Amino acid sequence: MKTIHTILRQDFGVLDPNLIRTQILAAAGVHAVELEPAHNGLAIEYDAEILTPPKLFDLLCLCGVYPAPQGPSSDAPTRDDG
Repeated sequence: MKTIHTILRQDFGVLDPNLIRTQILAAAGVHAVELEPAHNGLAIEYDAEILTPPKLFDLLCLCGVYPAPQGPSSDAPTRDDG
């Protein structure tokens, strides 16, 4: 099992986290969806063998959910303005 932490985006109006939670739980391979204390946060536990990364991404986008923003990692490419 893997867990992804995501945030709901409300670019097109207010979203109902419980409705989205129910929609995500209905997908094959999803085992748990928990509302997180952070504003509009969700933790999704899924089976990566059933729900592949492309399918998971499609599911999240259909539900208005996007991966939580991450800071740049030490090995991430950076822009050099100098």
